[in-house]
Amino acid sequence: MSVQANPFQRTTIIIMFAVSFAAFIALLYGLGMGDRLASGKNGDAHGASNSIVGYRALASLLEKTGVPVQYSRSPAGMDNEGLMILTPGPFVPPEDIDAVIQQRSYIGPTMVILPKWQVARSDRLKKGWVVRNDPWDGTVGEALLQDVAKVSISVDGKAGSGQSLVSAVGAGVKTPEHPISIKGELLRTVVRGPLPGSALVAYLDDGGVYAQLDRLDESHITEKEEIDASLFPVVIVGDADLLNNAGMADKPTARHALALVKAVSIAADGGVTFDLTFNGLGGAENLLTLAFTPPFLSATICLITAALAAAWMAFNRFGPPVREQRSLDFGKTALVNNSAAFINRMQRGYLVTDPYAGMIRAQAAEAVGISPQADDKEILERLDELGESEGNRFSALFHQLVRARKPQDIAEGAAALHAWKKEIIGCRSTN
Repeated sequence: MSVQANPFQRTTIIIMFAVSFAAFIALLYGLGMGDRLASGKNGDAHGASNSIVGYRALASLLEKTGVPVQYSRSPAGMDNEGLMILTPGPFVPPEDIDAVIQQRSYIGPTMVILPKWQVARSDRLKKGWVVRNDPWDGTVGEALLQDVAKVSISVDGKAGSGQSLVSAVGAGVKTPEHPISIKGELLRTVVRGPLPGSALVAYLDDGGVYAQLDRLDESHITEKEEIDASLFPVVIVGDADLLNNAGMADKPTARHALALVKAVSIAADGGVTFDLTFNGLGGAENLLTLAFTPPFLSATICLITAALAAAWMAFNRFGPPVREQRSLDFGKTALVNNSAAFINRMQRGYLVTDPYAGMIRAQAAEAVGISPQADDKEILERLDELGESEGNRFSALFHQLVRARKPQDIAEGAAALHAWKKEIIGCRSTN
């Protein structure tokens, strides 16, 4: 019965590694993105929602007409050029909305669509669908805009839906069901409301020059020092039915929505960005988030590629793995080798020159019958009388080794002395 050296097939190992590595990268991506991976199909009124109060139809319509559309899930998206559409929920802090408007004053136009309908969810409906209930009270929109401008908002439950309303950006638009009108000292009409002096859509008279919006209600700012041509418009949509999915089901309303978006963003570069942070779909920035967003994404891809390359090289290494040797071997030879290595590492080779030279001298003297009682000088003289090896007498080689200090000189001196003994003493023993 044969036993395999490796219990796993090579292909199995590669598949296990690939799946584990992909799962690890996916885990890091999920931790980094956080709530950014949350689906927009939650029934709320925002750009990614397909419910009756959402604005996914408007986004799709803009894309089909060649307008670039993107969704922002982080505060950094507020710096995007082009039109920024804010769809705040009824409980968003008003100071947050005002901060965004102030931040974008010289970046790009901003459109704020106020919430209109209360909704209820049901398990009997498709995912992302909701049941539309009564409209929100006007105080909800007034609270959202309290830091932006002083406005009054009213819900007209008696106005007949379907009648045409005058607009500054194109043909008339139909009156929505339960129209929501807005009024304010700093508001200028874009879409006239059914009530006298009211508007369904208006822009802030903040000193900017917005000729494409002021056909119905011109700016009241006439002083030259108060006019700032660099400002971008801030448009407030009081009635969301002019732009939401329910409104986009009507062709004239959809055409008016496109005309409104075009008019608001006429002086801006870039497309349209729907903000999702005010609808609870944003995510906080962290190091993992940055790793998967440009420009750091390229570095992350390079690191992943390098890791895969290193793993592939590990699977395709040359030859079997080398077995690690023992640091200390068994036996006398191993003991000598380890001692020699230790002496060499400590650079103390010169300490063994004298004992080694003395050992060779004693062995040679014993081999030729010199009395152990003879002194060192006599022994060297008698060994010199035996002959030379490559032109060197024993005493010369002996003193050369004793005086050696460098590792190479020590090795050469010991080898020469050993060679003299082998040649001279060996020859005499043979004879």
